[in-house]
Amino acid sequence: MAKIAVIEQGDQKPTFKQLDTLAELYKVPRWVFISEHLPEKYQLDKAIPAFRQFIDSNADVFSEHKVRSLIARVDRFRELILELREDMDEPVTDFHPLALKRNVASDFAAQQVRDWLDITEESFKFSKWKEMLEEKNIFVFMTSKYKGWSHVDKALFRGLAIYHQKLPIIIINDSDAKKAQSFTLFHELGHLLRKESAIDDWGAYHQRVERWCDELSGNVLMPAAQFQTAIHNINIDDLDEIKSIAGNFQVSAYACLVRLRQLRLIDQDDYLHFEAQLKAEYRKLQKKLKESAGGPARNRPQEVLNQYGHIYANALFQAYRNKEFGLHKLCQAFDLKRVPYVLEIGRQL
Repeated sequence: MAKIAVIEQGDQKPTFKQLDTLAELYKVPRWVFISEHLPEKYQLDKAIPAFRQFIDSNADVFSEHKVRSLIARVDRFRELILELREDMDEPVTDFHPLALKRNVASDFAAQQVRDWLDITEESFKFSKWKEMLEEKNIFVFMTSKYKGWSHVDKALFRGLAIYHQKLPIIIINDSDAKKAQSFTLFHELGHLLRKESAIDDWGAYHQRVERWCDELSGNVLMPAAQFQTAIHNINIDDLDEIKSIAGNFQVSAYACLVRLRQLRLIDQDDYLHFEAQLKAEYRKLQKKLKESAGGPARNRPQEVLNQYGHIYANALFQAYRNKEFGLHKLCQAFDLKRVPYVLEIGRQL
């Protein structure tokens, strides 16, 4: 990886073997790296909308070649969906987000989001929230928690949004806890509602837009009135009590902690104290997992369906059933070698 970064920066010329590695990494022909004139789709700043916004919003994260490769590849998945749906005379309709005023308060915007999703007082698991946003023509892609082309360390980014007028993208880091992913999902939705693209990591709270997106997510997942009722007669000086509240709303303890700070129910010192405890627990858990002898068996069909989402999977299987391409290409589109796995995905749709 370090060698690739040196090549990207122009400090070293690649060997033919390294060209092959780069071509595989970015899923482009080898000649792209040696040609003086590139087709538009291979020009990164044109192939990926809002390239400049990524540079402006989080240049350090976007400088990572793996992040750029991930974004480029997921954007190509989006293009494939659009092409297949067009070929089937079922074009994807434009994304019609809420018409928010520029300086709208996050709590008011959150209520509009809940109305948009037809939610009253319910709380849902991440998978249900994800399904709701897919129904609004948002392509939600999950990175892999296992090693591979789509694995990205959670410390690098938790989520990102890529705005398109048609089929915008949200990418969620699956290395994060499921309950934390719900908070990230609605944070990224906040960027799409503002018609912007952004990469979000742990250290962005003090930026105005990031704070607004955090507040939007907190208000969607934990509406103020319901949250105030839930914490009545609860000792919020106890982390275990905070975890209990988080469980009621099906969010992470960290998200609940952020919500307590947003509503000024704890001060910054209390927040930092609890955050330090949560980080210490996380490090301890990671150490325990590394020392353990593996985990539960992987369910590859379900894993891949969760990763690519129903919009992508449905488009591919509909094209396959229409005989637009064969089983081999279908397997390639899911990056799977075993045919039974792919057929099982079809049965789960």
